[in-house]
Amino acid sequence: MRSFFKFISAIFRFLWRILSFSRVVVANLVFILLIVILAASWMGQEVKVLPSRAALLLKPTGTITEAAPLTDPWRKILRQELEELQESPLQDIIDVIEAAAYDPRIPLLILDSSRIERISLSQIMTIGKALQQFRARGKKVVATGDHFPQSHYLLASYANEIILNPIGGVELKGFARHRLYGRQALKKLKINFHLFRAGDYKSALEPFIRDNMSTAAREANQSWLNDLWQTAKARILAGRPKLTAKKLNDYINNYDHNLAAHKGNAANTALAAGLVDRLLSRPQWRRYLASRIGYDEEDVEDFKKIDWNDYGQQIKKSYLKARTFEKIALIIARGNILPGRQPDYRIGAEDLSLLLRKARIDPGIKAVVLRIDSGGGSMTASEIIRQEILQLKESGKPVIVSMGRLAASGAYWISADADEIWAEPTTLTGSIGVFGAWPTFEKSLDAIGIHSDGIGTTPWAGSRNPSRPLLPAQARALQLGVDQGYQRFLEIVAGGRRLSTAEIKQVAAGRVWSGRQAKELGLIDHLGDLADAVTAAAGRVGLEVADTFYLQNEKSAADLIGELLSSKNHTLISLLPKSYRILADNLHIPKTGLLQLEDPQNIYAHSLLDDLIY
Repeated sequence: MRSFFKFISAIFRFLWRILSFSRVVVANLVFILLIVILAASWMGQEVKVLPSRAALLLKPTGTITEAAPLTDPWRKILRQELEELQESPLQDIIDVIEAAAYDPRIPLLILDSSRIERISLSQIMTIGKALQQFRARGKKVVATGDHFPQSHYLLASYANEIILNPIGGVELKGFARHRLYGRQALKKLKINFHLFRAGDYKSALEPFIRDNMSTAAREANQSWLNDLWQTAKARILAGRPKLTAKKLNDYINNYDHNLAAHKGNAANTALAAGLVDRLLSRPQWRRYLASRIGYDEEDVEDFKKIDWNDYGQQIKKSYLKARTFEKIALIIARGNILPGRQPDYRIGAEDLSLLLRKARIDPGIKAVVLRIDSGGGSMTASEIIRQEILQLKESGKPVIVSMGRLAASGAYWISADADEIWAEPTTLTGSIGVFGAWPTFEKSLDAIGIHSDGIGTTPWAGSRNPSRPLLPAQARALQLGVDQGYQRFLEIVAGGRRLSTAEIKQVAAGRVWSGRQAKELGLIDHLGDLADAVTAAAGRVGLEVADTFYLQNEKSAADLIGELLSSKNHTLISLLPKSYRILADNLHIPKTGLLQLEDPQNIYAHSLLDDLIY
């Protein structure tokens, strides 16, 4: 009888394996079929020809990123066609604006920010700088919108004219940093969260051990938030010469009273305050723009225009090909810093180290510009990358760091030894501090009748098991590792910045600074964007900006397929009806945050600022 049951069990196991295998195969086949359909659709599109006179429609989509422009056709298909994966590289936007500035066929640029989902203040100001150069050529910029959220309005403030739909409004609320604090929840769930940190301002994991923001975190956050907010308000006032600081503050601080004065009409409130120039419906503003640029030949109710993506296919892109054998390598590093190999939206220590080694070995590469957009991550991975930067410098090749919206904690760790550090005034940087974290669930499991028991050859055996309590000796070891990591961080920054450890301690302790503040404190060398950093690198080695190119790791067919399949959940979610997609999004683990961290020593140099939205 026992043999019979074994036989039946074996049959069921075999059938289950067949079903599991079939499920995976079918899912992958569906995904591949989807790619084929998208490819056929994309390849069937015609490149639009720019008329002799037309407006450039700048309508970026999704997240504005620091990613290098895509050259792989498959990735282009995914980014262009699938909502879940859509993003717009910042450099693509800059290239299009700069090319249009010198194109006599384009006297007008229409800025439509309605499809931008995420953009930082630094990115807004970088795009704005290009728009100012466009206007300096005697050309006009018109911003249109049905409604202007704060970040969208900050970008629109660079326009000559702002047109708002009468149904919309302008949101100006200021900047804030709010987080959910869950100490009581963890206590009720009987989860022991063990936190080890060095630095009074290292507040990344406060939500796990407190019910409110600490005094130190409040002080630090208020400082950089105020600095960024003053920059934002100054930007609005510069773009709206007739608007006074008093009137702007009144609009923001007394919005309810101003709205009541206009019987609840948000559009009229914005117009009266001088934040917008015209209130026009979509058909009205299309006709208004057509009166300035001409009517479209195919749509007599629309104006002549070319989409920025279509125009981008007809211009020369920056940094895609070096002009000469002697060149400058531009390396993009964005996302959490993690060990090993990682997708493009994370910084893998192995991936980035390989690029740095390539730059060191290539005799034609004379300098490296490292563009960073990261809140940090693994301390071990950060140090591995820094070691490669040191070796690159020892080869005689200058390393210039350009910080984007965020280059804090582990990202500052890998920046400190650069020959020059450039940051934008609104970059968030610093956060010189480390922490270790280890949650244990023995009390949670005990509450539902589950108990962990066993034996080991030493007291440390099985110490990484979260179902067991953290032993005092293990806690001491973790704190010692954190303290040593923090001391190491201080020494690295002091050596790289040519300051004493005591001086660095005064600005460290995990505190975050704006780029402007960091310049005053000596944590960075210059204020400027990527173009400024590239110019500085070229000047150091006697080359031209045109000699700069993106240095990227080549992706094999297996790598590409693996990345596509790993992202298929996001891809398929984007094809669901909206009501189902909202549910799927709520169940989706975010790409950033604590769940994405890993370090062999459980010690992290991370600011956890990646989720910050202005």
